[in-house]
Amino acid sequence: MTSDNNSYGYAGKILRINLSNGKISTEQTSKYSKEWLGGPGIAIKILYDEVREWVKPFDPANRIVFAAGVLQGTLAPGACKMTISTLSPVTGGWGTGASDSHFGGELKCAGYDAVVVFGKSRKPVYIWIKDDKVEIRDASNLWGKETYETFSLLKEEINDPTIHALLIGPSGENLVRGSCVIQDTGRAFGRCGPGAVMGSKNLKAIMVKGKGSVKMADPERFMACAVELKSRVPNARVTKPLRDVGTLGILKPKQDVCGVMYKNAQEVKLPDEMAEKIDPVKTIKKYKIGRKCFPGCPIGCSQVLHFYDGSFKGLTVTNNQWETLGTLQGRLAVEDPQFMFGVNDYCNKLGIDVDFAGGTLGWAYECAQRGILTESDTDGEKLEWGNMEQIMKWIKKIVYREGFGDILAEGCKRASEKIGRDSGYYCLNIKGQELYEPCRGSMAWGLGAIVSTRGGGHTNSAPVLETVGGLDAAKMQKVYHIEHMYQFEPGDENPLGYKGKPKMVMFTEALQRMANCLSVCHFSTVWFDLDFMSLPEMAELYSSATGIETTENDLFDIAMRQLNIEKAFNLRHTDYDRKDDMPTPRDLNEPIPTGNLAGWQIEEDKWNKMLDEYYEIHGWDKKTSYPKKEILKKLNLEYVADEMEMIGKLGK
Repeated sequence: MTSDNNSYGYAGKILRINLSNGKISTEQTSKYSKEWLGGPGIAIKILYDEVREWVKPFDPANRIVFAAGVLQGTLAPGACKMTISTLSPVTGGWGTGASDSHFGGELKCAGYDAVVVFGKSRKPVYIWIKDDKVEIRDASNLWGKETYETFSLLKEEINDPTIHALLIGPSGENLVRGSCVIQDTGRAFGRCGPGAVMGSKNLKAIMVKGKGSVKMADPERFMACAVELKSRVPNARVTKPLRDVGTLGILKPKQDVCGVMYKNAQEVKLPDEMAEKIDPVKTIKKYKIGRKCFPGCPIGCSQVLHFYDGSFKGLTVTNNQWETLGTLQGRLAVEDPQFMFGVNDYCNKLGIDVDFAGGTLGWAYECAQRGILTESDTDGEKLEWGNMEQIMKWIKKIVYREGFGDILAEGCKRASEKIGRDSGYYCLNIKGQELYEPCRGSMAWGLGAIVSTRGGGHTNSAPVLETVGGLDAAKMQKVYHIEHMYQFEPGDENPLGYKGKPKMVMFTEALQRMANCLSVCHFSTVWFDLDFMSLPEMAELYSSATGIETTENDLFDIAMRQLNIEKAFNLRHTDYDRKDDMPTPRDLNEPIPTGNLAGWQIEEDKWNKMLDEYYEIHGWDKKTSYPKKEILKKLNLEYVADEMEMIGKLGK
């Protein structure tokens, strides 16, 4: 590897900031990058080594790692993501989230691959990074303000309208467990509660400005690969739909495969009349005034809308993606077509994760429907499905911890444990995190979301093509193949089947981790379209960018190393085991009630056999889910095996 003073691909330094004493230092990225690549790979190594078992998410000793991936700041197609990782206040274990970002590229141009923040300031502060100059500044005047206003005030204070920032809103300040971090205005690091960790440290924002650049080891080789990948985009199956409406265009295929929550997943398909009424394609077409894109993105899935009439008249907003439709609009049965756009913007301003808000409120509304919660519980108010104004009010009450909102701010799992009365059945969560992904009717998708180390999420394990179409057996056979690991077979693409799904999930675990470590958007990979980038192309981009020759099998091994240390991090901090890799009681016990898959139900014995296979191919104990010594040793994690053995969580 080249010296850090002449780093290729990487910026070369990691910035460390101790908010307790104000100490600022740096270390060389190469300390981690040979085995952990970048982004969340470096983050989990730092968190595992430094956040001991006695540390709680809101303790000063917890770390939060803001990391740009290896390809961010380059011309690699789709290299527009960065990640934030921490000990999660939602799950109590590994927490990570990604977002489109200008910030990550600026961070690398300032000379840093990551920022590690720990300790706790005595007063509200923000961090200002301008190349080698790093300052911790007073943010007392910003505390209590919403994210968009904070961003505007920071630009005024710095006197630079071109800066980029990561910010929290009142939700993070009030330690609402599902608080997110907002980049500038409108892009959220949503899952796992990183905003609450920032709030616990009295950290309101981080701003960055860099005048450097990212150097390439072999620019001609790199550009040849980048140009070839970009040439695939115009004629790809997903390009035009994504450019037109983003992921909101998948409503119809999701309806067809029963993949949309309605009334907290009592149904997994919207009523036809409601689906027609809220059709986001029509709404975007009516109110679109422009487009928005991020550096390196060859697609551009964001539209700018202005509502000149309706419930949100006067609002100018970037369209939300699919999650808000699924987790707030459908889950809470709201029929106003502007709601998904308005509530997404409202959550971003307050700094609360839309999935956390929707999942918690979905639990509360169903419990009210069933008489488990009464008006005496809900501040004298009757909860009514579809009541848009009421839902907006309850989101605010959660953010400011007012009345019953204080209980909801803990998330549905903790809230249901406090309330009791058998309310836990209606709290749809995995490892404590609200689940928005319907898991009935799509076995690879369901398995991937449920075994996710960060708890209930499809973006580091679940194959999306199974649920939104576009499967091609011949292409799948070519793409879903890793030497010594998996050969796709005809029939494996059947969403209702159990055959082949563990290996499909394992491939996706590797693909998505490497995409996050490289800063590549999942929409630019074979996760979303089989004509796009896969591990071989990622290896070529990484090799030519860094000068470190790397194969697709190398990337697969690095991803498995990362997955196993994520698993070990969870085992150190939680009691998660096989029981936490099972579907929610509703998904396991109830057949699909209506739609094309009406009557279909997960078969528990087949799920367990599928889970056995998943553990077996990973080298994990089938009884407990704990990694075995052999696999940890193979992945150069002997010291992790020693610790797992010491705490009694080494697989047998």
